[in-house]
Amino acid sequence: MRTLFLPAALLLTPLAGWAEDAQIWHWSNNEVDLTRRVSLLIHGQARSKRPGGEWLQYRSGPILRYYIKPKRALVGGYFYRREPQPGRLGFGDSHRYFGGIEDYQLLNRKGLLPASLLESRFLVERFAGGPEGTLTNYTRFRHRNRFSFRDWKVSPMVGYEIFFFTNGLWGQRPHGGIRLTPNDRVLLDIAYMWDARTPRAGRQRPVLFTNLLIRFKRVPDPEFPNRPPF
Repeated sequence: MRTLFLPAALLLTPLAGWAEDAQIWHWSNNEVDLTRRVSLLIHGQARSKRPGGEWLQYRSGPILRYYIKPKRALVGGYFYRREPQPGRLGFGDSHRYFGGIEDYQLLNRKGLLPASLLESRFLVERFAGGPEGTLTNYTRFRHRNRFSFRDWKVSPMVGYEIFFFTNGLWGQRPHGGIRLTPNDRVLLDIAYMWDARTPRAGRQRPVLFTNLLIRFKRVPDPEFPNRPPF
């Protein structure tokens, strides 16, 4: 799996100067369309300190999408997570349950501006059962917008995410990079993110992330091509 982090390592060097707290974050999504309206994603994630550094977190789980309109979907899912236990050897388990809505705007070409895609997502998340000494059993709200050119096989990608905790704490994650779409079954984002949180909600740190989507089965929908990843 560490070979997947090579593009991240190359991009992180000029952007973060190999800061001591820099992290590498990789997502993978395997998507299968069950019907024209319903798709199943199997999500996996690994997070570490710098390429080849200490592993910080693993998570995986299923995500279901139900398309109420060609460009709007209800989403729900569950992640099982493992992370180091503070002050102890080994990893502990935790769980995340979430649901929300996704919206995709397919913007037409205007003058010199290519056809583009604006992705919006709002989720309510519930965390439970984490290792002793960690922040557990809490609820979080998050909203993300992401923009790219949908007709380009290599496109710039920019986004902004903000999240709130029920105790009043909050954080933000501005990010940007490139999006590769060699065909309608594979999508890869390689981007830099500033994970900025209030001091009581966690540290602020640079993150280099990759996001890989592979579609193994796709039910054609002429109204909605190039479905983006979760």
